[in-house]
Amino acid sequence: MREVTECCHQPEPSTTNRTLPNRRRFLQSAATGAGSMALWAGVGSASDAAVAAPPQPPGWVPASGGAAKAVATTNTFLSQNGKLVGWEYAFGKIVDDYSGGVFNPYWGPLGAMVFHGGGHAATFDNSVVILDFNDLTFKRLSNPTPSNKGANWISTAGLSQNVDPAFNSYCEYGDGQPGAGHTYDTLAILPPADGGAPFGSLIRVSSFAVHVNLSRSTGWAHRFDFQSMAMRNGKWVRWSVNGPTNYLFPGACSAYDSRRKRFWWMAALSYLPPMIRYLDVATQQQLEAPYARTARLAPAADSGSMTLRYDPARDILVLTCTLGGKLVLAFLRCASPEMGWVVPPLSASIPAQPGASHPFDFVPEADKFVLLTGADNSALYDIKAPQDPTLVWTVTRRPLVGVAVPTAHIAGKRWSYAPAVKSFVWMASSSSGVIAYRPFV
Repeated sequence: MREVTECCHQPEPSTTNRTLPNRRRFLQSAATGAGSMALWAGVGSASDAAVAAPPQPPGWVPASGGAAKAVATTNTFLSQNGKLVGWEYAFGKIVDDYSGGVFNPYWGPLGAMVFHGGGHAATFDNSVVILDFNDLTFKRLSNPTPSNKGANWISTAGLSQNVDPAFNSYCEYGDGQPGAGHTYDTLAILPPADGGAPFGSLIRVSSFAVHVNLSRSTGWAHRFDFQSMAMRNGKWVRWSVNGPTNYLFPGACSAYDSRRKRFWWMAALSYLPPMIRYLDVATQQQLEAPYARTARLAPAADSGSMTLRYDPARDILVLTCTLGGKLVLAFLRCASPEMGWVVPPLSASIPAQPGASHPFDFVPEADKFVLLTGADNSALYDIKAPQDPTLVWTVTRRPLVGVAVPTAHIAGKRWSYAPAVKSFVWMASSSSGVIAYRPFV
């Protein structure tokens, strides 16, 4: 495999390159929004571990597998509107317009779902908002970049936007914060044990459709540290030391590889990129792994329909997307990415919503994925990979018990398994309620 650093810009010194102590040792770093395995830790001895029972999930999640339940939150997502002047009406578009989210397991004992998005034809509001599972409260952890009579949204140097180098290269507003953009499936969490902040760090591995009307994309990564559970004015920093400039059309996905400490990511699959990229945590470089000439490329997915997850048990990346109105599932071996993608046989077909994402996540204690499709919201789909992933993957349709689970056209990693509550905690839109679904284990 050749690893090529994109050299379109000179590397800049990192503003956030330090290893911080892991203050939440009960979850292993693999339990990120990339769908990896969660383990209970911090046990005094082997004998202690043998008798210690895992904590019971809270009463607000379903009591049994296969059930869905409405969750009563203390407030609503829309209550966190930062009232950005001129864009108060569009706050919900942080979630609703081609934007995803990601689960952060390091926010207290139970974790939090993180929301961040906006951008093209949506909103200038670049706020970060969470649903805190510890008290079921929505909280805005940063303030939107103010207009400053338009100056902050146009330029860092008083220039018109289309010639502003800071915006054109990094997609940053005049206050240095990355602009609101469609986040698709690009958001990820850096665990504390791997160099993240005490409560994890939110990573935008790349940015797409940034800014309303005149939108741009960038291969430069940004980082938002969860320093304290009391924080309310968090800030982003530019994190990667370089940024690729090609294959950056809107529609992207990412997954954190806890074994290699890197964020794999892809964009513009319909343009058939000849490689997969990754952001290396140790060097903060954006690198790429080109496919061999005979390798199968990633599926030419409909824009925005991709969801990417890391399976730690098999050391593979798993991709779902839509193509020609049908759902496609493919995998790539992380140890040999140059060999490209494999589309394994499935034991049963899964109905697809044309052009939409089909979010899924790994449930470690059941060694399976659970997928949500807008073409069948009366059931969830369990997908179990064999140890040899080239063989048939078993698909089981699980009819829902309890309330219906609403779907979203683009979901990103908002559909994520939360190990501490043994459930998926899901909000389909900014105005919908919150649903908890407990999978069969």
